[in-house]
Amino acid sequence: MTVSRSICLGFIAVILTGTLLLMMPFSTSSGHWNNWIVALFTSTSAVCVTGHVVVDTATYFSKVGQGIIMLLIQVGGLGYMTATNL
Repeated sequence: MTVSRSICLGFIAVILTGTLLLMMPFSTSSGHWNNWIVALFTSTSAVCVTGHVVVDTATYFSKVGQGIIMLLIQVGGLGYMTATNL
């Protein structure tokens, strides 16, 4: 497996894991299951460190959900820095 393929698969794995975590009821402030497209978009935006949102993060997500988004941003930023050095 080439380096570029493993980086792409790693990003996809992190995005899908983040999507599943953000879909869980403990991630939203309402305590209901999150819409999968909102979770996917938020996870992708966080991992790719773009900052786009479709909902107000401060009110829509619980503290746990906000922590998950913060971790996704950190992992995405580290992945970006690692990819540029390879």
